[in-house]
Amino acid sequence: MPTRKTLFWLIGASCLYLIAWNVGSGWLYILALLLAALPIASIIISRVNISRVTVELRAPASVSSGEDLPVSVEISNASLLPRFFLDIDIKYAGSKLKLFLPALGSRESRLVEIGIDDPRRGFFPGADVRLSSAAPAGLARRRRRLKAEAPLLVFPHWHKLASDWVTGQKNSGYMVSSAIPTRNTASDYLGVRDYRSGDSPRSIHWRTAARTGSLAVIEYARQTAITPVFLVDTFADGEQGEGTLSTFETAVTIAASLAQRESSNNRRSAIGFSPTDAAIRGLENSSLEAMRWLAEVQADSKKPMDLSLGSLPWPEVTPVLLLTSHGAYADMDRSQFLQAFPYSIVIMLDGSRFGDSRRSRFMNASSIEKLTGRLETIGVRFLLVTGPDEVPFCLTDL
Repeated sequence: MPTRKTLFWLIGASCLYLIAWNVGSGWLYILALLLAALPIASIIISRVNISRVTVELRAPASVSSGEDLPVSVEISNASLLPRFFLDIDIKYAGSKLKLFLPALGSRESRLVEIGIDDPRRGFFPGADVRLSSAAPAGLARRRRRLKAEAPLLVFPHWHKLASDWVTGQKNSGYMVSSAIPTRNTASDYLGVRDYRSGDSPRSIHWRTAARTGSLAVIEYARQTAITPVFLVDTFADGEQGEGTLSTFETAVTIAASLAQRESSNNRRSAIGFSPTDAAIRGLENSSLEAMRWLAEVQADSKKPMDLSLGSLPWPEVTPVLLLTSHGAYADMDRSQFLQAFPYSIVIMLDGSRFGDSRRSRFMNASSIEKLTGRLETIGVRFLLVTGPDEVPFCLTDL
């Protein structure tokens, strides 16, 4: 492709030709013709310059977001003629890399080591490579696109958690410290609360029931193990913020951190974008399978998380919902799902704190406070995250 410099060059050659014609100088004629021929020669040379050149990438099969990704780029010239002034643009793992080789000899290969500071989460089958040259004088630039195969899976960023699931809210009747499931109540007395469907008749506190006129039961702290089912909201309209600082990426980081903790303790867990999806995937997911799912999941759903279904195929599980404070979840405490699993854990990301655009989508502070109270009334543990920097501190409460 001719460049702007080519136009100026041709104008200069034309002016020199007019001067030579006026003064009748033979050597100026020859110089003008050489100047006019140079752009044509540049087009030919630049085209030849990028032919028979290959680019290969070598990188680890997997890496975590936030880590350094070492990449080896091998540029090879299969021709007997040397190549000059090669520009190489590479798009890989969400980053754009630029290389420049002033010269590449006959049948020569050059290995260049580069690093990507923060690869983007996801799966990348390879790199898009654009090879170009403007040799010899930059009067014409030829481009050539290549595909370099280098499969790479970038896992989400996650925090290593030393602690285990901790005691929940005082009135939630929920306490965890053991990995061995048990149905026996502990001796820790919490108080008396209203009767809920499914409560044992033996736990009814008849004095309170007689005094208030409604059934009430004795609440004990239950010593049991959490078998978490992580439900990550993929509602696109709930996404707020940019890049790794967005609400969705923050939710993925939290889910990855908790899933890794379950795996390090050799415990079962499930993960999905809805109760149905998690049920299909099953409880026997390995850490690698969970992280692979989190590596590729995107906030691309047109609808909010469906909480109208009140069932999971496992009786002893604790749903852990990770979602934003979108207005669609303002009445989630009334959903069939939370009514069926009153000891769920809700981790909500305050969308209004992650950006300023379209704040009306999200609940205000008053609405969140009211929702928090209603959730705690039915026994749901609630955690509000107001920014990505708070994640390590918030996770200590889980």
